[in-house]
Amino acid sequence: MAMGRFLGLLVLGLVVLAPPSMAMTAADLPATPPEQERVVDQAEVLSRAAAGELNRRLSDLTSYGVEANLVTLKRVDYGSTPATVATDLLERWRQQDPRERLVTLVETRTGQVALVASPALASRLPPDLLQSTAEDTMAGQLRRGEGYRMTMLRGVQRLDTVLAGEEDPGPPALEAAMPAVRSNVPSHEETTASNALTWVAVLLGLGTVIPMLTWWVFSR
Repeated sequence: MAMGRFLGLLVLGLVVLAPPSMAMTAADLPATPPEQERVVDQAEVLSRAAAGELNRRLSDLTSYGVEANLVTLKRVDYGSTPATVATDLLERWRQQDPRERLVTLVETRTGQVALVASPALASRLPPDLLQSTAEDTMAGQLRRGEGYRMTMLRGVQRLDTVLAGEEDPGPPALEAAMPAVRSNVPSHEETTASNALTWVAVLLGLGTVIPMLTWWVFSR
């Protein structure tokens, strides 16, 4: 009996100590902004090659005076959203380094993306651009089955284009619906219609020939 109570307490202790599906807040992320490795892949959805490529593309934004980072999480903590976690993380890192910053946060469980920037960047990266890039270029493509690597690269490229002073290319265009392929094999409806027409033609022909043959026979 005592052993049963002990095992019950042990199991309860394990349940209490276990993290709730790795739900995270900004406090669970690095206290200082990483510069050498700008990709913080907590969700482990990026290959080493993909993380390295994204790290290089994010580092390129420093030429515009922007310190950019990408963070992936499996899920944010209860009561939080990707946007609030990204904003808290941005403010936390700005306290350590006041340079203009850009933070992209991806919650892989829901496919939501948040993109936040320092207030000083608002003239170059306005809120509507950040929202469209997060929702249409990134999250929207993830929902359509695009991989994390290509989705994140497209988002970074869009922001890079705007920071370079060029016109916003906008989100990726949706693929036009492909026209139905015409098959050489007749459908059931086509086959049925074709047989009906054949029988109608045969009956009409017989209706014409038989009376003529009958008249010819009896007229002799």
